[in-house]
Amino acid sequence: MACSDEIWVIGTEPPCPRCDYLYHMVHDLVNQLDLPLRIRHLAYTEAEAKEFAQSLGLQPGTAKDVAAKAGIEMDWDGVYQLIERSREPISDSGAETCCPTGPGAKWTPELDEALRPCEEKAPGAGIMMTPVLILAGRLYHQGSVPPRERVLSWIEEAFNRDAAMKPRSCVIEVLGPGCKNCETLYRNVFKALDRLGFTDRVQVKKRTDVDYFMEKGVYMTPGLVIDGEVVSKGKTLNPEQILEILSGRISA
Repeated sequence: MACSDEIWVIGTEPPCPRCDYLYHMVHDLVNQLDLPLRIRHLAYTEAEAKEFAQSLGLQPGTAKDVAAKAGIEMDWDGVYQLIERSREPISDSGAETCCPTGPGAKWTPELDEALRPCEEKAPGAGIMMTPVLILAGRLYHQGSVPPRERVLSWIEEAFNRDAAMKPRSCVIEVLGPGCKNCETLYRNVFKALDRLGFTDRVQVKKRTDVDYFMEKGVYMTPGLVIDGEVVSKGKTLNPEQILEILSGRISA
């Protein structure tokens, strides 16, 4: 079950536009608040997602699952056209990255509106509909991308701001636009920290700002930065490689 210092975004794998946008919005807000939280993206088919939904008397699913169960007639061709029309490049800065589009590049409010009938019928159909936002083990939202200001207030409500004052040995930043390699590196950082037993004493941030990549001299992502120092560029390091880099940097 979700830990008190974790945020879960439950969605599809690979992430759909809405799940992807919410996941990266949460990262940005946690960085803004400077809170030492672990952010996880879980596929709705994973055991942890199913267990959480079952604790609420629901089952995890997508808009299509809701439509099928509730008998909602949906214009799926129109939904896919909305996604295709909203494709945008991540940046025109010229920075070389590992994927051609930025996080959430295909999400628009119109996409949520098109799927609103499914969101409204989901609870009655017994479905916890993606995307799902869970803060400190509590379900805050499901079925759409909530406004950024609302998510910010929820995070402040769910996590005591005093958490920002917890002593930390170092700050680790994973630089990348949000592709699979970037996400793998982010997860591997936590695997390495879990082995060290220092997860609660290190702040891990995911940075998606291309201007920040340029400032750090990272032209090939993913990048890994520890306490402001770039230690890796363009490599998806495994936990053992990260452990070697961290050796001696984090005090016991």
